Amino acid sequence: MASEHTLTPDELTRLRQRLDEIDDGIIDLIAERQDIVSTIGEHKMKTGVALRHFEREREVIDRGMQRAESLGVSGRVARDILETLIHHSLGKQETNQLVHSEHGQGKQALVIGGLGRMGVWMSRYLDMVGYHVDVADPAGTETIFDRIEDWESVIDNYDLVVVAVPLRPSNAILHRLAELRPRGLVFDIGSLKSPMKSGLAALAAAGCRVCSVHPMFGPNEIGLSGRHILFVDVGNTEALDEARALCGEAGEVLCFAPAGSDALGEAPSSVVDLTGAEPRILREGPGARELLAAARAAAD
Repeated sequence: MASEHTLTPDELTRLRQRLDEIDDGIIDLIAERQDIVSTIGEHKMKTGVALRHFEREREVIDRGMQRAESLGVSGRVARDILETLIHHSLGKQETNQLVHSEHGQGKQALVIGGLGRMGVWMSRYLDMVGYHVDVADPAGTETIFDRIEDWESVIDNYDLVVVAVPLRPSNAILHRLAELRPRGLVFDIGSLKSPMKSGLAALAAAGCRVCSVHPMFGPNEIGLSGRHILFVDVGNTEALDEARALCGEAGEVLCFAPAGSDALGEAPSSVVDLTGAEPRILREGPGARELLAAARAAAD
């Protein structure tokens, strides 16, 4: 569409109007695509088919890149667009599955630090899978969840307690929870760094169902599809299994566990040992090297 003459104001206006029409058409096609995705997602849920089909995703991206390049469009641009569409499609399917899973139906969850960014994400996630969620947080931020001022006095009301506060306060809260010995599952989503270890160890020594869960993504993620979640075994296989079940099968679950842990029997393909002076791979699968690097960085 290159031209030697300068565009007149009217020509520029017409071209911009055409761009608006094209953009509207793109949005309309995305909406149509999402409708089809919803239909396919319902089929998967009814038939028990796995949420992700990696071969199909690769096929869609490769075909799109080839078509783009044949039209003089960057294959990288096509790849980025299609990966974004696939990610949102998976998020939509996953959300629908989670809503129907009723994993936490009739159960109570407390998120300590539930008004921080990841605390809000966790609260919404738990609400989506059926838990009645309360939050304990001194922040004055508005929330749709019930606020608990004195969580220590009601700790045994909860089937699940999530600690989502900054690093050093998290460890102090974990120690306090060890003293209270809550009946429910306890995990933190704070950090892999060493200041957390004593609190987790105290909970384990007190006989609590405890593990450590670390989403390797930020609070703006739509769902767990294609995301890494690290599960730290602190000696309670039941807690580890329960936490993994809470996250369903949508995420790429990779388990950090001590050597010889019973959790390795049915663990995912990539397992890293955090217990020694230097993190090391116990079982190498997809993403193991990436996660080893993350473990090393977190320990610094």
